[in-house]
Amino acid sequence: MVNKLTDFINEELIDEYIGFYQHSPQSQANRRSSLKYFFGVDHYNYQDHVSTITTSILKRYFNWLKNLDGISIATKKNKWTILISFLNSTMEDYNEFLIKIPSKSVDWRGASGNGKIMKDILSKEEIMEILDYFKRYNFKHYIIIRLLTETGMRKGELISIEIHNIDIEKRYIRTHGKTEESVYYFSKELGKYLNQYLNSRLKLNVNSDVLFLSQFRKQYSNRTFNLLLKNACEKVGIEKNITCHSFRRTINTYRKKMGCSNEDRKILLNHKVSDVNIESYIVLEREEYIKLFDDFNPYQDLNL
Repeated sequence: MVNKLTDFINEELIDEYIGFYQHSPQSQANRRSSLKYFFGVDHYNYQDHVSTITTSILKRYFNWLKNLDGISIATKKNKWTILISFLNSTMEDYNEFLIKIPSKSVDWRGASGNGKIMKDILSKEEIMEILDYFKRYNFKHYIIIRLLTETGMRKGELISIEIHNIDIEKRYIRTHGKTEESVYYFSKELGKYLNQYLNSRLKLNVNSDVLFLSQFRKQYSNRTFNLLLKNACEKVGIEKNITCHSFRRTINTYRKKMGCSNEDRKILLNHKVSDVNIESYIVLEREEYIKLFDDFNPYQDLNL
């Protein structure tokens, strides 16, 4: 019996298409990421079956993509090209699927993207892709990047964390900020991973109290983490200029969207707050800070 297009769900069809590029994991990652712009819930969010895609739907998607802020025109063209490649490949495999690809209406002139682009804000989907990459290939790096994700701490603060300044049970880390001590909080789930990592870290016979050590058992340099992120983004097909600071800006943006006040956002990110009323926050019990973190954790529903 010959299989029909409708015998397969969208994810299976996408996997089948991406399977043709197994010679290049980077190409596979780029194609999967591009297709998520059409099918992904954080993007255009086309949830119907591939078989129901029409020329009219493609025109509407093109118009949405053309006017999308935050990515360059070159990136938009790449997303569009890969979607068309997927559809053409699907039409080759399933005779009952036939769609006219729009051409005359595909005009990139006037597309947004020529101005200044905020490249360092991550979508939740991109955060999951980056963390999944590190989780599969390097557990320590996964811990490091997830800590950046949940806390938004500065790169220098992360590098300087010492073993005795982490409290797994109370879910906080003390470190040194630009001018004074900073305190950041993390989720219970991350606490479990940190505890696992801490147990292995304590077994190392090294003359250093730094929590995260490089493969040479020395404190990381300032450049290392950004290089790790650049490599990860290339592997998973993210075409943004992502740095350690991107996670700080991202979590602050999501908290603002959640209704977190400016004062509370400053507290959670250890920005200096000069308002006398806000200074009273320092007398709150640790549990109040944890509650503030939990109430405005934008990633609590994600599988990180």
